[in-house]
Amino acid sequence: MNILRNPNPLEIKYAIEYHLYEFWKSWFTSGIKNIEYEEGEEFFKFSTNIPLFWLNGVLDTKFSSNAAEERIQENILYFKKKNHPFSWFTGPLTKPNDFRDLLIKNGFTLLLEYPGMAYNLKNLVEKQELDPNLEIIKVENDETLKVWNEVIISGYQIPEELPSDFLKNIYSKIFLNEDSSASAFLAYYNGKPVATSGVLYRGGVAGIYNIATIKEERGKGIGTTITLAALYEAKKLGYELVVLHSLEKGLNLYKRIGFKEYCKLQRFVWDPNSNE
Repeated sequence: MNILRNPNPLEIKYAIEYHLYEFWKSWFTSGIKNIEYEEGEEFFKFSTNIPLFWLNGVLDTKFSSNAAEERIQENILYFKKKNHPFSWFTGPLTKPNDFRDLLIKNGFTLLLEYPGMAYNLKNLVEKQELDPNLEIIKVENDETLKVWNEVIISGYQIPEELPSDFLKNIYSKIFLNEDSSASAFLAYYNGKPVATSGVLYRGGVAGIYNIATIKEERGKGIGTTITLAALYEAKKLGYELVVLHSLEKGLNLYKRIGFKEYCKLQRFVWDPNSNE
């Protein structure tokens, strides 16, 4: 792997979006039962048998201006036949430039716009002493991954429509592999599992994902510590740039660490019940 060195702002912006797409692709190309995907030069489409918008969608869009609206309608028809809502991700790499306007014109709603952020690991200070009540471990077996998955479900308040083993099966393929392309970390506070983080290595940069803390243990600095665990590993492996995309509630945490915003990423949603 050629690690990206001394990236300029444009390279950082593109690395942020590329990494987001690689994260989702790692989910839906993992070989899990009942997942379909289509990958080509113009887009990547994923579909499950679960009617949740974030488990069905399109990303990495590079359409010509002449074909864009037709492609939108083709994908709407595909998910309409399944009667499933679906997401469409956009960012700096999305083509054509007016694609977001075309999505809105064709019945999509902007659900989220979140900052794409990056951090140079050259600025990472040496490890600090942990709270004596806090323990961070690396997820290295199925038993620990099961606990990690339960914290994710609680921390993100995953809806009950999602089968309990769906995420675990996906993350088992991602984190319990032999090629060191991803790692997961689990935090215990007073012996209780309370927080998670994950790091995915793609395209010469490290991407941070799955930062979650259960509700009753927030505000104790645990989220920062579990994030730093992933950063320390990335630096140890020689990576220089770390990227992530943040929801509003995580912004202050990442800014305190030193992450800076470089671009905006969007998630649009089309719902068959709203477009009848």
